[in-house]
Amino acid sequence: MSLRLSLLLFGICLSFFSLGQETKVLSDSLKSQISLFLSDLADSHEKDYLNIPNREIGGLEDEVFMWSDKFRLESKEEFKNNLGYTTERKIYFNFYFYETELDRQYALKNWMDNFIEGKTIRAARPVRTYQYATPTIILINKQSIVFCNYDCKYYDEDNYDYWKKTLMQYFGDRRETMIIEIACDGPLEWTKNAPDPKVRGLF
Repeated sequence: MSLRLSLLLFGICLSFFSLGQETKVLSDSLKSQISLFLSDLADSHEKDYLNIPNREIGGLEDEVFMWSDKFRLESKEEFKNNLGYTTERKIYFNFYFYETELDRQYALKNWMDNFIEGKTIRAARPVRTYQYATPTIILINKQSIVFCNYDCKYYDEDNYDYWKKTLMQYFGDRRETMIIEIACDGPLEWTKNAPDPKVRGLF
């Protein structure tokens, strides 16, 4: 084997190793962020993994991801909900981590064709009314998607803003994270770092 070919193969192997190491660092970082998020909220919320009903999130679960996590947080403090009775808030979280940025790009592209409640959405385009939609905050990063969702009966504006701010604090990047927000029955809006709607393809 020639020296040039040997150096080329070595360079390719080194590139794959570096990419793998970077992915592991990002994966471990997200897991650490989730652990810190749960630890910091432990005094005010109880975490539940068991008997969690599936949320209507469209085709995202069908996409290829490296790993995912799912849980519910239930507030320890009760409040009077929109139906007029006292209850705890139940907030649902789904985390998806992708091996590469390209995997996440394809996951988002395909998800937009089969979005929540089977609806098709377009990049950066708002949806004025969204039948059956519930309060939802979606953070889209280079290799992860964070999904927060709860029932309309738990909604109030201040609490919604609290979760958006908290999710950005733990899982967001002000320069890169895209945010999609959905209210009860709409609207759906791209509220941060929305892609250019004129640019077709992956983003």
